[in-house]
Amino acid sequence: MGSAGAAWADHLSDEGRVVAENVWFAATDLSGATSDQAADRIALRAGEVLTTEVGIDTGDARLVLPAGELGFGYDEDTALDVVLSSRHSGGPLDQLGAFLTGPFRPVTVGDFVTFDQEAALARLAEDPRMVLREPVEPMIGLDGGELVVTPGVAGRQVDLNALTDRLALVDVSKGTADVDMGQTSIPPTVTDEAATIAAERLNSVTLGGADIVVGTAKIWIAGPQLRQYITAVPGAGAVRVSFDSAAFRDRLERMLPDPVAPFRAPQFEVNGAGVEVVALGEIPPVCCEQQSLQAAIDSMMAGAHGPHRVAPRPTEDPRLIAWAMGTDVKEKVGEFTTRHSCCEARVTNIHRIADIVRGVYLLPGETISLNEHVGPRTRAKGFVAAGAIRFGRLNLEVGGGVSQFATTIFNAAYFAGLDLTEYRSHSLYFTRYPFGREATISNPQPDLVFHNSTDYPVLIWSSYTSTSITVTVYSTKHIQVDELGQRVSRRGQCRHVETDRQRTYPDARVVVDTVIADYRPAEGIDCNGNPIPVPPSGS
Repeated sequence: MGSAGAAWADHLSDEGRVVAENVWFAATDLSGATSDQAADRIALRAGEVLTTEVGIDTGDARLVLPAGELGFGYDEDTALDVVLSSRHSGGPLDQLGAFLTGPFRPVTVGDFVTFDQEAALARLAEDPRMVLREPVEPMIGLDGGELVVTPGVAGRQVDLNALTDRLALVDVSKGTADVDMGQTSIPPTVTDEAATIAAERLNSVTLGGADIVVGTAKIWIAGPQLRQYITAVPGAGAVRVSFDSAAFRDRLERMLPDPVAPFRAPQFEVNGAGVEVVALGEIPPVCCEQQSLQAAIDSMMAGAHGPHRVAPRPTEDPRLIAWAMGTDVKEKVGEFTTRHSCCEARVTNIHRIADIVRGVYLLPGETISLNEHVGPRTRAKGFVAAGAIRFGRLNLEVGGGVSQFATTIFNAAYFAGLDLTEYRSHSLYFTRYPFGREATISNPQPDLVFHNSTDYPVLIWSSYTSTSITVTVYSTKHIQVDELGQRVSRRGQCRHVETDRQRTYPDARVVVDTVIADYRPAEGIDCNGNPIPVPPSGS
């Protein structure tokens, strides 16, 4: 066989593994290259083409992206197949002719760039750079107590359909390319109309406010106040509504700081050894149990009419828990005794009011009115007729003499450091009482009211003998009480007495207050020396 025939035989044995003579690809002569070498050159070319920059002019800005991120691809398999088959196609004579003329007639293989418009759309839709301005959802907020809507604002993005149509016409194998592109609107996911409907509904369900019942306590919250706890956020195709139940609970608890239902005080016994708790009390119920409150809020937000009932919860206030357990009733903090003759009718009344008041137990911050606690003094309650001052004169009336108990408890509260909120001295001075530091009581006035302004619960305990009445206040000692002195002056023919009391607290705070008493010159005579008129009977 001649030399040409031998070369042709070698070529046939290498078919599919080497590139024919004079086959060019991407400005590179691949003659005699193996398939792996050709594949490497094609891969390099694919990388060059797919990183070709494509400029997109949006009108507001110019975005530059590589072709590979815009839906372009490169068919490397087809390119390799064409490179390897060049001059090897046709019958044996055609292939032999191509082999013999190879050195004189080059074959150039072009690029195999692809473009998938659907893939380009999907890929570009996920590219945040295609969004030129994000849409702004409508807003729902309070204005003058009403929930109102601030309209949303449409965003802008590249017109992706037009962009992919234009890209389909671009030949990125020729190098950097530019396309001019328009924009399309991106509407908010929630329309202004949908937001307005939501706001109007929320205004409607809160229009009448809310009647809230917690235990036996009742309060009303106006609509504008309720709306302060509502948050309505349009977005993701819906208006998400929430109610700040924690903040609302805080508000209710501020409005209802005291126990909200009846509860049982502990029971005490006082003997020679001191004060003893013989039965624990019930922890005071306060506002509000969270699960019950949430159910009431859900009902209210669903448009249900009230009243909305909320269960109370046991207080967590250590002071109130101590009140229920009686643990702070440790010692005497105030005590006073007055004396009287034995066996008079008035003594029956003194003992009877002492029995009614014995065991009064006050929370810190709690106030007691003696008239309200005891009620009218009647024979049905065990009171009898005895001497009492009325219109400046001594008269017989049912309950007469209870003012001696009033003076006794007044002084016990005085030395216990309690606030003396309302009181009045006898209009005539009796030597069995401390001068200028005493109080009277009648129905309905004058009353005796005092307030537990201390940090601890106080227990009021009364005891008596046939000739004395004693009131003791038990608590935790923490206030030092001192009487500073008295000032006596004249107001006409009456004596005006001022007695100063000093209370010193653990934080070194000092409070000075003054007890006042006014005494007439004689029975039935006013401060001007004139007789006090007596109203006609039955008036």
